[in-house]
Amino acid sequence: MKKIHFDKYLNYLTFKFLRQDRHVFIYLVCVGIATLFWFLNALSKNYTVDMDFPVRYTNMPKNRVLSNVPPSKFTLQVQAYGFTLLRQKMNVSFSPIYFDVNNFTNGMMENSKQPRYNIQTNQYLGKIAEQFSSDIRILAIKPDTLNFNFDQIIRRNVKVFPNVELDLERQYQQSGLIRTIPDSVEVSGPRALLDTLRFVPTRKQSFRTVSETIRRNVSLEEIEGVKIATRRVVLNIPIEEYTESQLLIPVEVSDKPDSVNIKLFPNKVKVSFLIGLSRYAEIKPSDFDLAVAWEDIQAGKNRLKIDSRRLPPFVKSIRLIPEELEFIIEDDRND
Repeated sequence: MKKIHFDKYLNYLTFKFLRQDRHVFIYLVCVGIATLFWFLNALSKNYTVDMDFPVRYTNMPKNRVLSNVPPSKFTLQVQAYGFTLLRQKMNVSFSPIYFDVNNFTNGMMENSKQPRYNIQTNQYLGKIAEQFSSDIRILAIKPDTLNFNFDQIIRRNVKVFPNVELDLERQYQQSGLIRTIPDSVEVSGPRALLDTLRFVPTRKQSFRTVSETIRRNVSLEEIEGVKIATRRVVLNIPIEEYTESQLLIPVEVSDKPDSVNIKLFPNKVKVSFLIGLSRYAEIKPSDFDLAVAWEDIQAGKNRLKIDSRRLPPFVKSIRLIPEELEFIIEDDRND
């Protein structure tokens, strides 16, 4: 087969060749003019077509929030001349339909406590048509029904949760609960959402090698769909230097009958603990209540585990030495 040279055919497209062959040039001009007249004739005719338009919902009822998502576009059956449709096609992506919920429905949704509404869109064709030029006639609209599901907006107080990561310097301890001021905030939002909201967290706070009390203004985390009346709270973390201390604490036998005498070995145990320097002078043995259980003796146990029935709330790292006691039952009968 002979090799085909495409360059030869490309010459037909060059201006120089068209000047040399006037018949081809005249032919192409005629085709172009005919196409133009055909296009203009087509645009001058009347058409009925379906067109998609984005929709925006405005003027929603106050104190209510949608729990569903209505359609994001309407399909309109329109009738217009080709010129008008072409112009509209070019502008449709920039010109959404505005559905004024309260105005179109005469405030029906705002004045009623009903949570669900079904609206027939055809009854609003006239109001929607006002957003178009008079050259376009709207014949029908899809979807034919809009569903609006509303949830009631409520208010309540919710606890603040301090979201804190704390790293203390050696010999320093947290001397109390981490608190915020205020400790709760007012929130408002859909009932379905607030019914599951247990707390509002602060933005995460990280502190390293801390050796003093922290008092700082911090922001609250945003929660989608929830309005928080207070945006910032004061975070308070009490920090204090601790020292080790020890006390000898007597141990009792709980629930023992008065007729029985029990002797414990030893009858006092050493309690080792960490305590803040500010509370060191006020700690005393009566702040502790230690006991072993009579029921353990009845159960035949040889060693009794000590139960800490009461401990001071401001001490940490408590150790009992020993943790278990031996015992004997004394005979109280007279010879």
